[in-house]
Amino acid sequence: MNELTQVDLLNNDSALFNIELNNLKKFYTFYDENEIWNFIKIHPGIIVLLNEYEKYLKKYFSNAVFELRFDEDCSGTWFDLIVLTVWLDEETFYNGSMEYISKINRELRPLRRKLNLLGEVSLTKRILK
Repeated sequence: MNELTQVDLLNNDSALFNIELNNLKKFYTFYDENEIWNFIKIHPGIIVLLNEYEKYLKKYFSNAVFELRFDEDCSGTWFDLIVLTVWLDEETFYNGSMEYISKINRELRPLRRKLNLLGEVSLTKRILK
């Protein structure tokens, strides 16, 4: 199924939207769930994008923890976003993780353009202590 068709279905079927959003919680840790839910309701294509991220994250960071956090732009402009943090052990963090982050971003750029989600999700990494 085409990604834009998936977004249309999510926009028009609240039960499907809730199921798909709950499925994300099987892979991602939601730091501030209500804010994330509200933001994704405005941008349902994020569900499609995060499902694609999951495939890459499993491939490159099999032992990491993946957290979603809503980041509100205090200036009131359109720069609200979801930060997807990959929590890594120190060795992985310092040995090639940036190359994988760059590769994931590069490979998902066409989908982000297609879904018009160029700034709504940011992928970053941190050391898990």
